[in-house]
Amino acid sequence: MIVEAGRSDQYRVRVGNVTTWCRGEDLEGAAESPRSKRGARARREEPSASANRVAATTPRLDLHGLRVEDAMARVIEAIDRALVDGADRLEVVHGKGSGRIRDELHRRLASMRVVVSFGLDPDNPGVTWVHF
Repeated sequence: MIVEAGRSDQYRVRVGNVTTWCRGEDLEGAAESPRSKRGARARREEPSASANRVAATTPRLDLHGLRVEDAMARVIEAIDRALVDGADRLEVVHGKGSGRIRDELHRRLASMRVVVSFGLDPDNPGVTWVHF
């Protein structure tokens, strides 16, 4: 749900209990004015094509080759994007390596209220599954 329209094609949106800012191009039907009640009502009534795609595919984020700080910034962006797209989980590929990214990822995920659960993939310890 669009909560507020800001400057420079920025919109404040709410998905469940999470509120975040995004660009107009990130919104489905961005050509319609979100300030228009008619456009907002039409988007609410029609099933979202992107929601149907999310059901078929799970978002995936690959953190290989990144520094810990950059990896965490990408994780936050990916979680925001997944929530806006209506995904119920996110696959984060951090690799096995030294474990620095994995350890920081798990520490951050534990503090996020939007994250219901997370854990290592039982078949691949270089992947963490995040559930919303």
